Amino acid sequence: MSRLVLDRFEDVSEWVAVTSGRAELHISRDTPADPGRSGAALRLDFDFHGGGGFVVARKRFTLPLPEAYAFIFSLRGAALPNKLEFKLVDPSNQNVWRYQQEAFDFNSDWRTLEIESGRIDFAWGPAGSGAIRELGAIEIAIAAGPGGQGTVWIGELCLVDRSVYAPTRVRASSALPGHDPPLAMDGSRATSWRSEPGSTAQWLLLDFGERRYYGGLVVDWEDAAPERGFTVETSDDGSAWQSRYAVATAAGRRSYVYLPQGRSRLLRLQLPQGPKSAGVGIVAVELMPPDSGRSINAFFQGIAKRESKGHYPRYLYGEQSYWTPVGTPAGGRQALLNEEGMLEVDAGAFSIEPFLFLDGRLLTWAEGAATQALARGYLPIPSVVWHAAGLRFRISACAAGEAEGTVLYLRYEIENIAEKRQQVRLFAALRPFQVTPPWQSDQGRGGVSTIAALAYRKGVVWINRRCVVVPLNRPRGFGASAFAEGAITEYLAAGELPSEAQVIDPFGYASGALAFDLEVLAGASQAIDLAIPFASPPGASSVRANRLPPPVSRSEPFAIAAAAWDQWLTRPAMLLPVAAQAFADTANTAVAHILVDRDGPALQPGPRRYTRSWIRDGAIMAAALLRRGCVHQAEDFVRWYAAHQAVDGTVPCCVDRGGPDWLPEHDSHGELIFAVMECFRFSGDRDWLAEFWPVVRKAAECIERLRGQRLGSAYQTPARRSCYGLLPESVSHEGYLAHPVHAYWDDFWALRGLKDAAAMAGALGDAAALQRLTSLRDDFRATLYASIAATMSERSIDYLCLARWNGLTGIRRRSLLPSPWSTSCLIFPRPRSSAPSPTT
Repeated sequence: MSRLVLDRFEDVSEWVAVTSGRAELHISRDTPADPGRSGAALRLDFDFHGGGGFVVARKRFTLPLPEAYAFIFSLRGAALPNKLEFKLVDPSNQNVWRYQQEAFDFNSDWRTLEIESGRIDFAWGPAGSGAIRELGAIEIAIAAGPGGQGTVWIGELCLVDRSVYAPTRVRASSALPGHDPPLAMDGSRATSWRSEPGSTAQWLLLDFGERRYYGGLVVDWEDAAPERGFTVETSDDGSAWQSRYAVATAAGRRSYVYLPQGRSRLLRLQLPQGPKSAGVGIVAVELMPPDSGRSINAFFQGIAKRESKGHYPRYLYGEQSYWTPVGTPAGGRQALLNEEGMLEVDAGAFSIEPFLFLDGRLLTWAEGAATQALARGYLPIPSVVWHAAGLRFRISACAAGEAEGTVLYLRYEIENIAEKRQQVRLFAALRPFQVTPPWQSDQGRGGVSTIAALAYRKGVVWINRRCVVVPLNRPRGFGASAFAEGAITEYLAAGELPSEAQVIDPFGYASGALAFDLEVLAGASQAIDLAIPFASPPGASSVRANRLPPPVSRSEPFAIAAAAWDQWLTRPAMLLPVAAQAFADTANTAVAHILVDRDGPALQPGPRRYTRSWIRDGAIMAAALLRRGCVHQAEDFVRWYAAHQAVDGTVPCCVDRGGPDWLPEHDSHGELIFAVMECFRFSGDRDWLAEFWPVVRKAAECIERLRGQRLGSAYQTPARRSCYGLLPESVSHEGYLAHPVHAYWDDFWALRGLKDAAAMAGALGDAAALQRLTSLRDDFRATLYASIAATMSERSIDYLCLARWNGLTGIRRRSLLPSPWSTSCLIFPRPRSSAPSPTT
């Protein structure tokens, strides 16, 4: 174990302050006059000025990190209990890992903070997951809870290497000649440890010499895992032992053991034996690195790296997989089909993954490139096609039915394009994996899911006692295995199923498979269909299989789904030249996905990670729906969202089942006004305008009030003149969270909203409001154009900036921009007329 002093804070000039909003941070060197303490300290004086945000002290460090480590530093403070974060940034400056503690007690007494590597989790960045291997910078952050002001002192920052480099000593209860215990860890698969035969329980002990960190254990058995299971125990002194893992039954040639936050000097495998036992043999024991124990997703990623590619979902190998939603025009529930043909049957649920067994080998998604398509080129009825071993294998999914009676259909079609008939075994594997990867996770959605129980009864597969999968063709059989009994792919690779038709898995990651034997003649095809009713709520006792429609022909569910979508996507007809048909198809698919992803009246930009309703996205989606004749759906959204407007006219940026989000995104107010007017433009319903006129007036007043904050004399100075008359700083884009800016995005939408508000006043005959709003609109437009011109002149640029902030990219002057802004507020020179822009 080695200790490296990273900073004694004799010189703090390389520590840089980063702040958000109005927060301030001053960094200095201090020598605290504390009894019994010597040396310098990093002093952080911060002030949130009555608001939120964060302050960060950052310094560059370049060094590799060991497998297991800890950062150690002393700390004292005089501050309210705000959030403390210790963050590691890699050399790319794009990936961040962090340790965080809410409401940290910044008391006046020095204390030592020891942050072990196992407690530093991946936070964000393109890496998606995993551990940091090389350090680029360290950040010490304080994020506002109660906020306020205060001082924090940091003393000597050290990095301790806790990796164990000494060889592991291996002992056992007994051993046959030529099968000594150390052979279980000699790195050779040609050797093994084997216990003596007999009924006595056996054990294998690993002694690391000092405390070692690990995340799991991999055991390769000589024959198979002991049927009576095994136990994993740990100890630091050899006297007091703690059971870390125990399983009553096991099977398979390889066992994986999840040991989160594992650390000990000793690790022991307890192996029960029964009468007439021939002993137990272990070919290899391997410790999984500490990173594997950070989370269940990290554990399964560690497993996938040790198994054949294709035996696990693509994302567990660190690769992105694209997917598309499957649902009905009514929205509410969606399945996901990914580009390999894996189907996640509902939000956060299990997936069904296909495998083919042909000529003694298992074919997976990794065998060759797959192609993807939509029915008729635009319907949200997706399919994936594999081409392998003389077969064309198509996986298709659709949803049909209304509300609670919606059923998901999955079809597997095998076409033999070889010149001879082929015997194919199709496996439909039920696995504890979602389609979205861990790096797209949110509220438990994404990555590994849970299957605690599987059972096949009366022709129906039950998952977790409430979800069902109904094969519409008679299967050859069904088999299930608990996690400790081996991965389902271990059985499928041999062309077989597990022997049990039902299983309870205490660990919670069981898997199973339906098998179908097909004899496919040359040039012919055969199809297998599965039906999956969308799951009952937890605790529901109804048998959802009874809600399946009467037996149907194989073509009917997909034909019914296509006909249902035709009713929505063919009115009004979109007539374009043949050469432009792809544009019409794209528009139709986009509208279909808007409908699929709805949650009641709420328009959501996507399933899973994006099951929230932003007014920005919703206003644009409502505009798209209106253009396809879905007037009521657009109006329902506007009515639902407008109900969340605050008394002072503020429009929340986002609303979900938890209520409105009041993050300051000042584009919201103009977007709601635009959405109200857009509905009127397509319905011509003046009663609609009258109903929402109070909403619109309050939103316009909110824009006026916000703008008033930037009309004072302070914004007439040369340094601030280009921000005069704009809306205040906001975080209307994720990239601005760390530093709110004057975003032109806000101003464009505000101008769009004021134009529409004036048009509404005219349509309703409110002369006083028309005069006031017209004057406000024109004055705001003048200051906005002046700001843009000043910014372009100051920066010597010929394109439109996204925001008044250094380092941001811009929009080229000739770029095409979203039509709701209209050309009259974006394209130079200044428009000749203030009339509303065309709507068609």
